[in-house]
Amino acid sequence: MTRSIEAHVAIAGGGMAGLCAAIAALERGASVVVLEKGSRAGGSMWLSNGLIWTFADKAQLREDVRDGNKALQDLLVDALPDALTWLGAQGVELATEQTFQWYGRGRRANPAQMTPALLDRIAALGGRVLTGTSLDRLIFCDDGAVTGIRAFDRQGSLEVRARSVILATGGFQGNAELLARYVTPHADNLILRSNPCSTGDGLLAAVEAGAALTPLMNSYYGHALVAPPARFSELEFQSASQKYGNLAVALDLRGERFADESAGTGEEAINFHIGSRPGAAAVYVVDAAMCEMESPNNPPPRAAIDRARAYGGAVLDAESLEELAQGLSAWGIPPSTALASIRAYNAAVESGDCANLWPPRSRNRFPITKPPFCAVMVRSAITYTCGGLQADLDMRVLRRSTSVSTMSNVIAPNGEMSIAEVPGLYVAGCDLGGVSTVGYIGGLAHALVTGKTAGETAADGA
Repeated sequence: MTRSIEAHVAIAGGGMAGLCAAIAALERGASVVVLEKGSRAGGSMWLSNGLIWTFADKAQLREDVRDGNKALQDLLVDALPDALTWLGAQGVELATEQTFQWYGRGRRANPAQMTPALLDRIAALGGRVLTGTSLDRLIFCDDGAVTGIRAFDRQGSLEVRARSVILATGGFQGNAELLARYVTPHADNLILRSNPCSTGDGLLAAVEAGAALTPLMNSYYGHALVAPPARFSELEFQSASQKYGNLAVALDLRGERFADESAGTGEEAINFHIGSRPGAAAVYVVDAAMCEMESPNNPPPRAAIDRARAYGGAVLDAESLEELAQGLSAWGIPPSTALASIRAYNAAVESGDCANLWPPRSRNRFPITKPPFCAVMVRSAITYTCGGLQADLDMRVLRRSTSVSTMSNVIAPNGEMSIAEVPGLYVAGCDLGGVSTVGYIGGLAHALVTGKTAGETAADGA
């Protein structure tokens, strides 16, 4: 027998986006129920470093995170300061504003404090959070309007009848089938660098209801992790990350360079490209000088490499490049190819003429010449998918339709099918696509701003 409950706003997902959406809706006077698939709330935010940041300058954002939805990116940049003030008013303890790399700014929270604070605020406002309750499908009328959620919990089937539904299930990085469909044929080799509950439930349910997907469904954010046989827990994702890939020379399992390691705003871009290589694996090669280089917000590579050893990862040291290349043969990498790749890179960098170097090297043009040399086997890791559902600036989910759009911020070109909303359906966090692409604009800031916006809009429409 299917049980039934009612609320003005039903939210699928109890991560940062869903919790912020719940509070924002409750503050507007709506009744709210949050359905969280996992045994705890907080989602991947619980596993993060807690820095809620985004770009400080839109011109820099346009340069470093191209191909994204510019209107949504601008919303994030413009709304973050006030959203952080609002977050602090909910009882979340925030540090003073700090810079991030050379292009961002934000404030740091402690995820272990933030999640309980947000849950306490929801409870104080009369909201409900149901853990162990997973989205199965959306309930919608013949005219396409969404009127609730069909879910399952320990007791069986549950229907939540609602005037507005917000999808905040966290992306589809936990679903190997969807990753293979949209992201990479090597999906089975990607390491999941987030909670395992984000399996595309929101995306699949919305597509069934007629929702449109964003371009660049293959894009994702993450950092390379030390590869197996290394062993570490989800609470050690940060320390197992090898974030110096933008300084290193990256070789695939054929011993070849395959992308500009220094592209993008950090190590995220090379991590993305590793995902398309055989085994979603690569080797980061550094010399003694690189090992001691510090970068903004990151310690020298030496610290990450030492942790890779401690976790039992594949780490190789050598006193010469020839010795290093020969050692790579134990990992199945052709020594002659690897040595030729490193020498070609060194020759171009040392001559100052990288015009003919392929792949190119746009930044961090440091030669690998100072012994001892070190190689670390890494795997591409996915924290969240960047492709997802299309939405307008009020977080209304959009679909392809022949009807004329009534939304002022959507313009349909003449002669093309116009964009219309899916009535009653909203989106927040990583279920919303097109904000970040291969470049990274800040995940917690994305969750905060879009969650707050979706909660307010959904409550007003309920």
